[in-house]
Formats: sequence, structure tokens, C-alpha cells
Amino acid sequence: MAVYIGIAPPVGWEDIWNKAARRAGLTGPRPQVITNATELARHGDDIGALVTGTVTPELLAAVPHLKLIQVPFAGVDSMDLAILKHAGVPLANSHGNREATAEHAIALMFALARRIIPYDRDLRQGIWHGFATMDEPVIGLFGKTVGIAGLGNIGLHIAKVCKALGMVVLGLRRSARGALPADVDALYTSEQKLDFIRRSDFVVDVLPSTPDTELFFGKEEFEAMRGHWFINIGRGRTVEEKALYDALKDGTLAGAGIDPWWVYPPQPVAKDPVTGRMLKPVFPAHEPFWGLPNIVMSPHTGGFADVSVEGLWGESFENAIRADRGETPRNLVDLERGY
Repeated sequence: MAVYIGIAPPVGWEDIWNKAARRAGLTGPRPQVITNATELARHGDDIGALVTGTVTPELLAAVPHLKLIQVPFAGVDSMDLAILKHAGVPLANSHGNREATAEHAIALMFALARRIIPYDRDLRQGIWHGFATMDEPVIGLFGKTVGIAGLGNIGLHIAKVCKALGMVVLGLRRSARGALPADVDALYTSEQKLDFIRRSDFVVDVLPSTPDTELFFGKEEFEAMRGHWFINIGRGRTVEEKALYDALKDGTLAGAGIDPWWVYPPQPVAKDPVTGRMLKPVFPAHEPFWGLPNIVMSPHTGGFADVSVEGLWGESFENAIRADRGETPRNLVDLERGY
């Protein structure tokens, strides 16, 4: 089998492959791994797995014996699922950054509740808060209720950490069938969304981008969160942008921590060859969130950590090996639901 990597692999991917092969019990020489698109035509008949973020009909036609398309990250919204349905090739994603992404959600919660950023900015100017001035105390997470919308790998890890912090954990998912997940105190469905929101001091959006989750959080939902906090670690398209901006600007929401956005730099990102900085600033939204005092913004780095790069690619390579052996790959995506 040959494997084609159609997306820029991380530095040191060869070592990641070797570790993944050992975990999968693969012995012998490493299968041919192709990273150059010009080599694809010569080796198309041998390729059993694609590790990539996008596909085209032309790409699939060049690899007639394909057994698996593997996305080396969690989101599959960059994939044209209609093409995959027509081709009949299974699609899998990777959850090797579940812990790192969950940590980022918790970091945003802490930053908001403890006012880390505004207090840092003020203290740099000699302005004090807290015991020194006996003004309003910060918010503690212990004893508060967190509502997690989306109980996949990341959502369940967030629940585990929040439970360890002494929080009440609510979960929202497509169906209430099945056992109550570990570390979740109560389960809600989409039809109970507003009740779920009203009970939650912090609402954490971990939803994938699908037709069912498009604009899942809008004006009505933010009104139900009045005085509370909203964290988005999922996808920008699950949130109505202007409704969120308005709710933050008029004080409906106490605050928000946002990692995924609506506007991204064109790829590849143009950088200064000397400084490494972007040549042109790209603001992450159509509304001016950066002018609001009650928001913490991060540049979609939730799942991008030192440990998660190896986790994502390692899981992807293990799946390629499973597919070649005729085993069922892990983390198969339901092409109808989109996750």
C-alpha cells in the first residue's frame, strides 16, 4: 500500500508515522508515503489511503483502489461530502487533539470568570482591583453550572475537567437515548435547548458544522443566557455573528470566549520572510468584536498544541494502516449527518 498526504504534514511526520506503526503492530518497512502531487499519477493504483483536508472527483479518479479518506483533524466541513457519497469511500477524522481543545475551552472560561485579560491590562498601568480596592470580586467556577452543547470526544473531556473543578455539568446532544455519560449530571436534547441554556452559567459550544447546527445559537438563545457566559470552541457557523455581537455590546451576555470565527486569512498565509509576521492583518469577523471589553478572542488555536499535532497525525496514520489491513477504521464519519 501507498499513502498519499494531500495536506502539508508537520515537521517530523516520519517519526510520527513510525510511532503510529508500532502502536498498530505494523512490522517491516514503511509503506510508500507520497507527499508530492506530481507523483500521484504514477502511484495511483497503489494508493490505499488519502490523508487530506479536501478531495475532488479528479483526485478520487486517480486512486481507483482507495480504501479510506482520512482527515488529520476533527472538523470535516472542508470536505465535499456529496463527492464522497458518490464515490462510496469511507471518511474518518481524528480526535487526537481532544484534550488540548478541551483545555482551551477551560482556559477561556477561566480568563472570562477571573477577568485575567482586563486585570492584566489595568495592572500594567498601575490600576488595581480585588482585595486592594475591595471592588467587585471575580467569578469562581466551583459550584457553577456548565452546559456543554455537543458531547463528542472534546465535549466529554470538557465535562470531565469541569466535574473535577466541582461544577454541575449539563449536556446537550441530538438524542437523549442511551446511558447518561460519565461526568454529566443531566442530559438535554435540541428540543430542550432553551431550558438547557437557562440552567447554565456557562454555555460551551462544541458543535460540528452541519446543516442541523447552522446558526444553532442566535438572538433567542443569547437572550436566554442573559447575564451568563458563552464559549465557542466548535465552529463559527454554529453561531449567528451579529446576534452574538449585539448581545455582548448591549450587556445581554456577561462575556464570551471565542476560538472559531467567520473570516480567515487566505491560504497559504503571506508572511514577512524576515520577521515571520503576517504581511496583512485579517480581522476574524464582519462585526467589530475586537472593540468590546467583555470578550476573549483566540485565533482558532484551541486544538493546536505541541501534543495535539502528534496526536492528530498519529491517529490518522494508524487509521491508514487499519484500512490497509482490512480492519474497520476508527472515527468513521456519518456522511448523512456530517460528523
